[in-house]
Amino acid sequence: MKIKHLIICLLAFSMALTSCGPDNEEYADKVIGNYNMTITPNLVLKYVGQSIPLDFNEISTTCSIAKVDEQGNIVMNIKGVNGEVNDMEMKGYCSGLGMKLEDSSYDGIFVADTYTRLDCNLKFDNPTVSITNAKVLNWSTTVSGKCEMDFDGSGAVITCDVSGTIGFYGTYITK
Repeated sequence: MKIKHLIICLLAFSMALTSCGPDNEEYADKVIGNYNMTITPNLVLKYVGQSIPLDFNEISTTCSIAKVDEQGNIVMNIKGVNGEVNDMEMKGYCSGLGMKLEDSSYDGIFVADTYTRLDCNLKFDNPTVSITNAKVLNWSTTVSGKCEMDFDGSGAVITCDVSGTIGFYGTYITK
């Protein structure tokens, strides 16, 4: 009987300890704000049985992260750069494990450093991003989908399968 009582007391004590930890809203508070963002595409086109890697310059832009609710849900808006990339929106939630970005899609352009313009419809397989007190965000998203492009400048548009990664690196902009 004493063991049963002891087990119930230990369970109640452990529940009390876990309920005193930080909630997801506190984790979201660590990431909300504005960031300088560097985007580094690393994409490979697949066309007629060949893989064609494209070279991209880093794209410098800004990003804002806003809290959606009190449960730790956030929305990230990455500002597009005219002629290089369109706006991107990613939703996610914050917890003790980090900022989990939901899988999302991107329907927009990327311009390779060879001035090749890709009109893309991509699926982003987003990861969990570590949350640090330094407010530095760094992650790589796996992408897949299709892009249309004028490969040789003749005006003939071809559609290619696309795979690869896009690297994101954000540093907090202090007020």
